[in-house]
Amino acid sequence: MSGFNNRYVGIVKESTYGTDPTSGYVFGEVDDESIKHTYDVMQRTDMSRYGTAKSNTGKEFSEGDINMAMLADNFLGTVLTGLFPTDTVSGSSPTYTHTFTEAGTDRSFTMLVGREEKEHTYTGVAVDSMSVSANINEYAMISASFMGKAESALATIGASSPSFNTNDPLYFADAKVFFNGDSTASNLVKSISFDINMNRDGDNACGLGDATYTRLPPFQRREISGSIEFNKIIHTAVESEPTYAELTAADGLELSGSGVELKVQFGDESTADVVTFNFYKIRFEAPDANVSGRDTQTMTVPFIALFSPNDSKMMDVVMKNATSGAY
Repeated sequence: MSGFNNRYVGIVKESTYGTDPTSGYVFGEVDDESIKHTYDVMQRTDMSRYGTAKSNTGKEFSEGDINMAMLADNFLGTVLTGLFPTDTVSGSSPTYTHTFTEAGTDRSFTMLVGREEKEHTYTGVAVDSMSVSANINEYAMISASFMGKAESALATIGASSPSFNTNDPLYFADAKVFFNGDSTASNLVKSISFDINMNRDGDNACGLGDATYTRLPPFQRREISGSIEFNKIIHTAVESEPTYAELTAADGLELSGSGVELKVQFGDESTADVVTFNFYKIRFEAPDANVSGRDTQTMTVPFIALFSPNDSKMMDVVMKNATSGAY
């Protein structure tokens, strides 16, 4: 079983794109990873031969995902800065509040991946997207997708000494969902999931004379979409939830104005470990409230998060933990 001690994922912010800082890595409790070196293979076919006679290697890069349970730790804080570059810290010991916002300078990272006998190093890595999913009475889960330069080093395992957060992951029982600025959480939510996508441009991160990325893949349009399942069809709102009549009205339902319109909080505010996702303008889509046999009727509502002119942002993330410094 000793091989499991050599499986890990670490990440650290780069000061210069594509340059490994060689220290300062934080390690996460990752369930699985699929980071890999890959490249395009070009083939040359001409009219004089019945098959391909020549080939060459095109763009070389790395890409892949990690999946993990949600922990309000330094690993998640570092990953979040790949989507929300500015971390503003407030509070005092033992609990500090980190507010991650969309404004700021985009960041790149170096990743270390331990796999049994070898340690793989990937530099110039950017966070391309993040997915959050939570089902009632289960752990909240996070997936993050990365893209970066070609694998830069392969070393013997043992150079790193990973350490991990010892707290329990956050789960969707000690959690709250608030609608339309309501100060009281709804108790009708069964599950929620949402994706944050940066749509990074890998093609225009390349430069003549180098087979891999020469600059941080620029992000393009930020897109946020998700879905909420309620444990019953809602005809009368209890805590400002969207109702079936509102969702199917001629103009549909949009929550806009100033302030948070959808708030998803994992963890108890009385403790040090809390992660909260705040959305400032929400457009709901048509609901699904069909029935099947004797199954309980539920209501599923897709949504998209929009840019709020009143708040000058789409969303932010607030995390509370014992770390005093900004990520």
